[in-house]
Amino acid sequence: MRLVVIIVIALVVFLGIGIYSEIWLSNTAQEISVEVAKLEQTIKNKKWDEAAELIKTIHKNWSSIEERWDIIVDHREMDEIDLALTRAMKFIEAESFDLALAEVAVIQHMVLHIAKKESLRILNIF
Repeated sequence: MRLVVIIVIALVVFLGIGIYSEIWLSNTAQEISVEVAKLEQTIKNKKWDEAAELIKTIHKNWSSIEERWDIIVDHREMDEIDLALTRAMKFIEAESFDLALAEVAVIQHMVLHIAKKESLRILNIF
């Protein structure tokens, strides 16, 4: 009987951590997505100084989130976000409209893709 209680408690803790991780991952992805959408709008308005500040803020926020995502997310995809952020930063510095927008779109897509990919769905289980 004691073994059953221990197993049930362990299962509840395991599922709780999994659900919390999924909710947290989704929330942080949405936070980054909102910041990236602001950056995209700033670039479209060609406010390069403001865009440079926003990309630095996004990069700083991403660095802190990345350390925690590292535990549950594929490293290759996180590296792609790092590279896209670096390229976007340089394109914004160079005031390259088309290239900056393209990299911002990549960042937006990758962040939301990771959150979707890591979510608990039947398709992800099988």
